[in-house]
Amino acid sequence: MLKDVVIKFRDSSPKISLDIPNHCPHCGKIMIPHIHEGASEFNHGDSKRIIGILAQCADVDCKKFFALSYKYNPTSQYPGSYLLENYTYSVPINVSLPENIEKVSSKFVEIYKQSVEAESSGLDQIAGVGYRKATEFLIKDYAIRVNSEDKEKIENMFLGKVIDDYLNDFQKLQNLARASTWIGNDETHYVRRHENKDINDMKKFILSAAQFIAADYDADEALNFIS
Repeated sequence: MLKDVVIKFRDSSPKISLDIPNHCPHCGKIMIPHIHEGASEFNHGDSKRIIGILAQCADVDCKKFFALSYKYNPTSQYPGSYLLENYTYSVPINVSLPENIEKVSSKFVEIYKQSVEAESSGLDQIAGVGYRKATEFLIKDYAIRVNSEDKEKIENMFLGKVIDDYLNDFQKLQNLARASTWIGNDETHYVRRHENKDINDMKKFILSAAQFIAADYDADEALNFIS
């Protein structure tokens, strides 16, 4: 929906035609938002100017405010040459994982980070399943790295069997992997078998297992260096 909006630049206050969304990001209803103010810290002639607008949902049951940001783009085919920027309103989440663990299992890193994001958004029921999946990728990828000749076999084995058969030489890692898996299984089943452990315990065990695996990777790297 095109709408002429007065924008207060540093040097002038022209009316600019902008493409205003016709839905509320809070309630999701279709409506024509009220525009309260438009401003920019740039001059009207600056080539990289950005403008911001304070809008309000017109639905009587909502009336919540939201911000819109537009970036000047002289090559745009839209009227006014301003493109609406995509705002997600999500705070970046920093996930601390052992150095080099992505070289053992990049998929583990991806799944673990997504699980942290889900948990941070209050989706604890989904996060637990994600952490369980992350555990499987971490352990299987590590087992495959150490036993590359059994790659296809490990890929198709149950995780518990991989832990039993391929982590015997690394007892502490085996214990951490088994504990993470037990709690993770509780996150995917109807009835919990271990009521005294929760998702926080599982994360602790997963990160400790990742530390062991990252240390083993570094040890192999050191061996290659001195050999």
